Amino acid sequence: MNRFSRYQLRTTDVDGARQFYTDLLGSRFWDTGIDAGPLPAAAAARGAPAHWLGHIAVDDVVGTFLRFAEAGATQLGPAPDGADGNGRVVRDPFGAIVALSPTGSMPGQDRVGWHLLSTRDEAQAFRVYSDLFGWTLLETLDLGEQGRHATFTWARSGPAAGSTTDLARRPHVHSQWLFFFRTDDLDASLEVVRESGGLAQRVTETSDGDLVVACDDPQGAAFGLHQRRARGLRERSRTIGR
Repeated sequence: MNRFSRYQLRTTDVDGARQFYTDLLGSRFWDTGIDAGPLPAAAAARGAPAHWLGHIAVDDVVGTFLRFAEAGATQLGPAPDGADGNGRVVRDPFGAIVALSPTGSMPGQDRVGWHLLSTRDEAQAFRVYSDLFGWTLLETLDLGEQGRHATFTWARSGPAAGSTTDLARRPHVHSQWLFFFRTDDLDASLEVVRESGGLAQRVTETSDGDLVVACDDPQGAAFGLHQRRARGLRERSRTIGR
């Protein structure tokens, strides 16, 4: 598959977080491909906050990890028993956390509208991920204060799935993958975020009319919301994030 297929919330309050996202995005949000569990003790000891961890499904976890390591990635925690068939959690060469999982893992249900990697060098980040996973560059955009972006699709063709950006050059923005969950009513969703004790940044309209906003849930995990505008087929996809 060589694309994100599972999204795992690692949090300090599993029950509270599950209720928050159910209230926010509906009872089916936790269908196959999205789950929640406690923030690992080792991660908490390193000072890691609650966060979403994306799993990229690959045919050969060990081989892909070794190639990732050659590019500068490091493994976080010991490999699980029977490692040849199990996943790895790694810090990529740019500081973002990502997981590698076997292709047999259950795919998500298209809950994520955009995948945004914030780094200090969007071009080099894209080259590493493209070399590993075969992602295809669509276009490069300089959006001024909103950063430089390299948008990509999973394969040789298809709609844009996300972008790498240089936003981690900004103060207080760290390297990370940010996942924008789809919503049909952004205003209603933002009301739930704020009433539940979460945070939301300024809503931004993309160049092709979608609405996106970066948020924190009540436990401090960063995520995004994405609302598609009703319109005809798009010729190109351009987006921005935090």
